[in-house]
Amino acid sequence: MEISRQTDYAIRTIEFLSRDPDAGLVQTHEIARQQNIPPKYLPTIIRTLARAGLLKTMRGNHGGVRLARPPEEISLREVVEAIDGPVILNRCLIKPGECDSGSSNLCALHMFWERVTDDVREELDSVMMSDLVSD
Repeated sequence: MEISRQTDYAIRTIEFLSRDPDAGLVQTHEIARQQNIPPKYLPTIIRTLARAGLLKTMRGNHGGVRLARPPEEISLREVVEAIDGPVILNRCLIKPGECDSGSSNLCALHMFWERVTDDVREELDSVMMSDLVSD
């Protein structure tokens, strides 16, 4: 499993904004420059994060972005799932029966994938963006 490049950029964006959540609005070009994110990708990522309720945006000359909630209330899982969708390690967890040639039986690994997926989700839920900010 590998997170997408967009998710990596989203995590870096939220982490950057988490360093000083009271700083007010930050312009996207500043985030791109500071985090070495190609500027052409950032508007789409920011829109997606805003739709997920993780960022607030304001347009205009004095516009920019800021966190929608304190960094201690934003989990790493929320950021990952905002961009890549639900953390699911095997398709049979989405559609039971998909993994066993259409039969109603679960595949031999179904319970294993379910347990591992739950573990990954719990780990991602346990990391808040404030935890990633170095003092």
